[in-house]
Amino acid sequence: MVKIYTKKGDSGQTSLRQGLRVPKDDIRIETNGEIDELNSIIGVVTTLLSEDREQKEELQDIQTHLMRIMSAIAISVGNPGNDLSLMKATEQLEHRIDELSDDKKFHFVLPGGTLLSACLHLARSHTRTCERRLWTLNRSYPIDISILKYMNRLSDYFFALALCMK
Repeated sequence: MVKIYTKKGDSGQTSLRQGLRVPKDDIRIETNGEIDELNSIIGVVTTLLSEDREQKEELQDIQTHLMRIMSAIAISVGNPGNDLSLMKATEQLEHRIDELSDDKKFHFVLPGGTLLSACLHLARSHTRTCERRLWTLNRSYPIDISILKYMNRLSDYFFALALCMK
């Protein structure tokens, strides 16, 4: 039987993917923690959706992209470039935002309306937190610009989706 706990983190250190030990409050760990929280919020959203398989699949694709982003960060970063799959995913988000917003003008709204809409606004606001952490990370460990663009568009997507679920 493999145990879940290792006791290796008891001293305030954890490992990046290549085995490099870093403090638990290292910006790479902090950023991945924020993205992990976002992924959990999206998991809650998927349970609140009706049996709309297309939207659930769309959100699960987003969760997969977030896991790939976390993996890139855990590698210890350093190789900025352009991830073509994230660039395509960003374009897909833009297309969905256009569909969802139906040429409506942007306006601020109070989060709420329904539990689903409120959770989507939570996902939106937490995506913004992730984006801020990524920009902080980028100052010390340059990351792929496609990650930053994707996260920026993702918060817009959650905003547009939340408005549709009121």
